[in-house]
Amino acid sequence: MQTASDLIAMIRSAWTDAQPPGDGNISRHTYDDEGVTAYFSGKTWDAHTARQLRILDFAPGIFTKAAFAYYLPAYLIADIVDPETSDTNMERVVYWLDRDNVRGQADDGQSVIDRLTASQRSALSRYISFIRHREQGFHDELWEKIARRLDEADTCSHAILVRAPVRRGA
Repeated sequence: MQTASDLIAMIRSAWTDAQPPGDGNISRHTYDDEGVTAYFSGKTWDAHTARQLRILDFAPGIFTKAAFAYYLPAYLIADIVDPETSDTNMERVVYWLDRDNVRGQADDGQSVIDRLTASQRSALSRYISFIRHREQGFHDELWEKIARRLDEADTCSHAILVRAPVRRGA
């Protein structure tokens, strides 16, 4: 089993080159995002505490796919560092990543997972293993579904790489 500090290092490394969504692409258009855009605008995914994220624990539900994929490591790291404070944060993340396509809108968990790079998916997969061990079966069926989605994304990503045409010099 990976240590907490090793897992945090892996997550940080996987998101090192991640591009922020832009201030106008943080929350989906809603009546009121209740400060989500104001809080996250101009901030990187790094250096958020579980307490800060808990104040806006509903944010994953109104993030755009790009914002969710970008800020995901903040939630993962906060949960590793302070799981007690981060409990509702992670419930929201689990709910979002488990979410199926609703009424034909592409705001499901798979569409977020599909935005992640291979190293980000690998870090998320390791996080899931870490949490499943820590929580001893809590939300196990949801974590299983998310793990399958990660596997599907990896399979699709691999298939695209294998099938990509190779151009040879003329």
